[in-house]
Amino acid sequence: MRYLYLVLTVLLILGISNLFANDVQNVYLDLENLSDLSEKVAEVNDFSFSRDIANFHLQNGKMYFLSQVNDKSIAAVFKGDGTINITPPTKISRERLYSEFQVNSYDSSFDFLFMVFTDSTFDEFSKKIEFNNDTLYPTIQKDIDYCKRYLFDHKDKDYNPYLLQTLLNDEQNGYFYAHLSTAKKRDKPFFFEFNPNATEEISLAVRSERETMFDHYYKRICMFHRQEDYLSGEDLSYENKDEIYVDKYIIDATITKRMEFSANCFLKFHGLKNSGKWIGLMLFKKLRINSIISENGDSLNFFKEDESSILWIELSEKLIKDESYKISINYDGDLIYQGGNVVKIRSFDFWYPQYLTYGLKHFDITFHYPSSYDLISVGKNVSEKKLKKVKTARWVTKYPVNFAPFNMGKFKNEEFSNASIPTLSLHLDKNLKKAKADVANSIAFYQTVYGKCNFDTLTVAEIPRFLSGEAYPGLINFYSDDFITNAVYKVYLDININKTDFVQLRAHEVAHQWWGCGVGIRTYHDMWLFEGLAEFSSIWFIQTSLKDTPKYFEFLSKWRTKIIDEHHLNRNKKNTDCPLWLGTRAPFHIYYSKGAWIFHMLRNLMMDLKTYDESSFKAMMQDFYKTYKNSTATTEDFKKILEKHMKTDMTWFFDQWIYGNEIPKFEFDYDVVKKDDGKYYAKFNIVQKNVSENFKSYIPIEIDLGNNQKARFRTLIEGSGKVFEIPLPQKPKKIHFNILNSVLCED
Repeated sequence: MRYLYLVLTVLLILGISNLFANDVQNVYLDLENLSDLSEKVAEVNDFSFSRDIANFHLQNGKMYFLSQVNDKSIAAVFKGDGTINITPPTKISRERLYSEFQVNSYDSSFDFLFMVFTDSTFDEFSKKIEFNNDTLYPTIQKDIDYCKRYLFDHKDKDYNPYLLQTLLNDEQNGYFYAHLSTAKKRDKPFFFEFNPNATEEISLAVRSERETMFDHYYKRICMFHRQEDYLSGEDLSYENKDEIYVDKYIIDATITKRMEFSANCFLKFHGLKNSGKWIGLMLFKKLRINSIISENGDSLNFFKEDESSILWIELSEKLIKDESYKISINYDGDLIYQGGNVVKIRSFDFWYPQYLTYGLKHFDITFHYPSSYDLISVGKNVSEKKLKKVKTARWVTKYPVNFAPFNMGKFKNEEFSNASIPTLSLHLDKNLKKAKADVANSIAFYQTVYGKCNFDTLTVAEIPRFLSGEAYPGLINFYSDDFITNAVYKVYLDININKTDFVQLRAHEVAHQWWGCGVGIRTYHDMWLFEGLAEFSSIWFIQTSLKDTPKYFEFLSKWRTKIIDEHHLNRNKKNTDCPLWLGTRAPFHIYYSKGAWIFHMLRNLMMDLKTYDESSFKAMMQDFYKTYKNSTATTEDFKKILEKHMKTDMTWFFDQWIYGNEIPKFEFDYDVVKKDDGKYYAKFNIVQKNVSENFKSYIPIEIDLGNNQKARFRTLIEGSGKVFEIPLPQKPKKIHFNILNSVLCED
């Protein structure tokens, strides 16, 4: 908090205290100085209380209320013998708990309990426990100080935003946080949090393994809804807890020849629920706020801690549902790095203040920048003019989008027009011709299998970020050397990257114009619909348009190896795999690679095996895109579209592959005999291992009869396997099992 004291001193000297809100400063200081109180100590024996599914039992010891925060008692500690019991309500959550502790229900003892709350805890404890003056436990403050470190997010350089906003708005909303540990494992605490403002209100966490002695991060084990939500029977695939919805951004940004950045951001938003005055926005940590003005011209209080990513704003009045608001934010800071002709934007996503949500917004952005550079952004460049050495360009989005980045540099520029695809605006330094061909070809392919691209113009630019690619609505950024086409590159960690890998990287980012930009996702759970589908699309393009089927299966094999290796590692550790539904809480190759495998399996499941016709799969994907274009979709939304085209209930598939984490292993054997009737029969024995009894696999089998005659069929394997027999027109040359790698499985 050394920055805070400096800010306070400077403000007193300058006499501009209205720039920062004393409310926030006081809350910061109060949280920083949380300490035990000798006049608020109680002997506790056989006392129990519950917070949703968490049941606490304090057997014997002392409880201390801590100093107040914003004139309220919001924290207490218990030193003594206690136990906690938690049984997660969902199968996935129980599996995640088992992965961490090898138990399905968390029953543990503790000797120290640190609690922070904005619910009825203070009143409940005060009524049931008698607090008096008493001698303080000698080391209690040391333990409190250690617990306080976890309240502060060392990445965003701010306190828990849900807690802070509740305190600023003086709400009693049910928030409860518990930090538990034992003397022997004080550095390995367990965390329980009930946050009514979160989409998934309950979270269980442990200390992250990536910590150093100076850092204190959580590793979320489980996140799930409160008990009453599950009992209600309501659809919980998407529950919007946002307080505001930003309808439009109007931004005027200036970049000087020395790459100094400043901007004025006008936000038009409306309330989604009744709430307090304080709202939080995300903004790149190196950017500073100069002023925030309301619609009627009043200066608004705000606070942004130095190096923090969170901007707190106090509105003129309390937030009212469906009421419209307009504010103007003036800011500047160290956003852009320049080295020679290289220009690096330090934050593509948070260069403007934004309410962090998956919702889509409209943007109207004007840039003033040195005319010797090129600048591109999302939407359409509706006007551009040059005055002396300054260029002014205005970019406007036709459809609402999720993010609005910009890129800048000295590029070789080219416009490419073809009536069948969007206009390509290329801003690259190397291999512009190759980039144009790859992007144009992948767009053409995706339009045939998914539908017309949502954007009239697709801008492609390079970024100085090694082997990186990023996609935004109508804008794709690539690392420049992605376009180098020599045969093989040896890069760090002994990874071989060849020219087809670069094609795949480019095709992946182009695919995001359909999946992620054209159709957005609702929650982090749906990330496989974003990244997994882009991965699959890229290799589908390679197989179909580039006519390289071996490469298609090579990518699948590479991804399968990652998935199976982790599967074996987890099994050896008695852990369970992360299901796809965990989204960004799972390892990235799960929602990328396994997500791609899901679409490969569906493609093969919907394919006509006699003709290899895949028009059903294409029709399903086109329907999904058309239905949710310019909107967002959930996993359950995709399931509905799939079931519509499959004309059957696909719950089994989603339970196994999206919400589940099992991977089968097959043993396949067959015998061909000629019976007394003179006909040949094939007897199959298929064993399915390492999965539950209701696990289903539709396995395609190909019978090679010779003379270019082949028969193909699917058979359903359920549980441990099956034995069956079929007649054959003649003796086969060979029989192939699980053709086209149609089901992800172990060797």
